[in-house]
Amino acid sequence: MKNIISKIILFSIVYLGFYSISHSQVLPVEDFEKKYSESTGAQLIDVRTSGEYGGGHLPKAQNIDYRSADFQEKINTLDKSKPVFVYCLSGGRSAAAAEAFKKNGFTQVYDLQGGYLKWTTKLKPIEGSKAVSNNKAITDAELDALLAQHSVVILDFFAPWCGPCVKMMPAVEKLTEEYKGKVLIIKVDADANRAIMTKYHIDEIPTFLIFKDGTQKMRAIGYQEESALKKLFTQYL
Repeated sequence: MKNIISKIILFSIVYLGFYSISHSQVLPVEDFEKKYSESTGAQLIDVRTSGEYGGGHLPKAQNIDYRSADFQEKINTLDKSKPVFVYCLSGGRSAAAAEAFKKNGFTQVYDLQGGYLKWTTKLKPIEGSKAVSNNKAITDAELDALLAQHSVVILDFFAPWCGPCVKMMPAVEKLTEEYKGKVLIIKVDADANRAIMTKYHIDEIPTFLIFKDGTQKMRAIGYQEESALKKLFTQYL
């Protein structure tokens, strides 16, 4: 009996060891950021295309396209004794890339859960994105006046570099026109309106705040299908 128990324990240890070696660790944004900042010699790898990378990326990230023909060759130039932090747009390519790192002898591999989209919607720092020249800050006085003048107001917190925000724009514009005169939609650019973001405790975009007669009634966070957006536009009419 003791031999059987010993064999089971040994098997469990071997199995868990193998599992930890052959799998990367997926970390949510806050944990990924913290782990990266605490790691000595950390290597931050963006496995998106060069075009995606050029539109904005995590600070100090190195671009190695997962789908490029020389991906294996390039990752083997990195230091296998140091931790690797990998991300893509939303997590699909980075998961595959993380496994490739593990198979090539990298023992400390961390994958960003939700990728660049989640990182940016959490308003984490980025570099390389193109500045938008027509950003306009909204003052408290201007916003208070608009809330007083209109019965139903929706604040749409967005950014031009936020994937989910851009994806929703056609639907938002369509519904804005459809409910013109009934619902006022105010687009609040996150880059130009940090004071408003702080005032309303916005720490993730896209976020919609719905006001009825000057009072906040609802908060909706994240990507919304057109049907869900229409509900936001109409439920307080």
